[in-house]
Amino acid sequence: MMSGMIWAIIIGFIVLMLLVLFLRHRLRTSRAIQVRLQKETAALRQEKKIIYDFLHDLGAALTEEIDRDHLLRIIVTCARRVTGAKGGAIYLWDADREKLQAVMIGGIFPPPIKVDNVVADQLAQKQENLEAFLRLESIPAHSGAVVARVASTGEGVYVERAELDERFPWFRQKSLQTETYLALPLHYRQEQLGVLALANREGGDAFSKEDFELVKSVADQAAYSLQHAQIYSQLAEKKRLDHELEMAREIQRILLPGMAPQMEGFHCAALNIPAQQVSGDYFDFIQVEAGRWGVAVADVSGKGVPASLIMAMCRSVLRSKAPGNLSPAQVLREVNRQLYPDIREDMFITMIYLILDSSGQITLARAGHEAPMLCREHFRQIEPLEAPGMALGIDPGDVFDEAIKDVTVQLSPLDTVVIYTDGINEALDDEGNEFGQEQLKAVLRTAGPQSVDFLVKAIVERVQNFSRGHAQNDDITLAAVQRSE
Repeated sequence: MMSGMIWAIIIGFIVLMLLVLFLRHRLRTSRAIQVRLQKETAALRQEKKIIYDFLHDLGAALTEEIDRDHLLRIIVTCARRVTGAKGGAIYLWDADREKLQAVMIGGIFPPPIKVDNVVADQLAQKQENLEAFLRLESIPAHSGAVVARVASTGEGVYVERAELDERFPWFRQKSLQTETYLALPLHYRQEQLGVLALANREGGDAFSKEDFELVKSVADQAAYSLQHAQIYSQLAEKKRLDHELEMAREIQRILLPGMAPQMEGFHCAALNIPAQQVSGDYFDFIQVEAGRWGVAVADVSGKGVPASLIMAMCRSVLRSKAPGNLSPAQVLREVNRQLYPDIREDMFITMIYLILDSSGQITLARAGHEAPMLCREHFRQIEPLEAPGMALGIDPGDVFDEAIKDVTVQLSPLDTVVIYTDGINEALDDEGNEFGQEQLKAVLRTAGPQSVDFLVKAIVERVQNFSRGHAQNDDITLAAVQRSE
């Protein structure tokens, strides 16, 4: 009996001890789980804070005047912080989408292509050397580099052990060796912008699948922000260029005469309507000497800023050569000699230059320009006023000097000469038909008897009505010279 009680006590004690040990183990396990959960919670909070900071920084960058480098730095910094990466880089396509260029480097990012050992030694010495090399060394689209493949296919890459992957170059310098790697495409809708890449990790651990998914979210948001920044930058650049073109147009407007001067024995009028913000056409009135005036109309091949610069050069040279010289052909010979060395091979200038004498006589030289219209008998007789010559800027002088000649015509009272550029006769309607000389003659007959001011405005209005529905494709310039009654 007594022995049974003793065994019962012993067994009860053993059970109690086992229960205590079990409870202690459960408590230790619970504490370990609690510690692990606390660590995971802290890590998640840290990731959350990084992402929130990233989104906040992006938002701040997009609400201010956007600095692309600042935006790129935010993206790389966030991706490195959220993964613990030693290095990160953003590669973007060039304009032709043939090469990728490193536009932002953070930390120590290993070269994606093999380099010479001597160069590699220099890159390993200083982080500045490595960053400069990466920025200068573009990656061809069809190279075997991982960033090129990701940018071309739009598919991300996760490599746990890059030293076993032949796509990554091997370096004897440990700092340049790729150990673990993430690369995500930067794409907005259907447009591939480039790649966000991360290499190696603090502490030597490999990137995880969770890192890959997290960086993918960063890359998606980053691509949207980059696209927004590029659009903003393009709009800002367009605004700047528009402002500069408007200034150029204002300067050009100052270079052209505001109104025709008072000339003894003649009435004159002129108009210039640019096809773009600046014009390659030119007209001018120059006093040659007492009782004689020069009238010029010119057309520089091409349009826009290059043509307007050549026009300004032409104006300057003509004004320096015209005074005191009564031969238009000789003036144009000198203008050609001075302009020829400075005009590109694919550019030239056509010009009419005539000198008015108060007696009613005009002397004309034509450098490859449209023949002016000579209107007699109150515009009942209209015919082109032909004169030999070739365009300025094509020949250095020998052929040009021989080709161009003066032509002299005596005007009767109310006889009129109309000089125009091909923006008049070559104007197109919405069916592709040209305005042509016959329609120009029709306007001259109906509007000419009024006045030269009325005439030039009527011609421009008729051309613009004819071309309604079709964008003006060339500068319009014309001048009318009428002998006084």
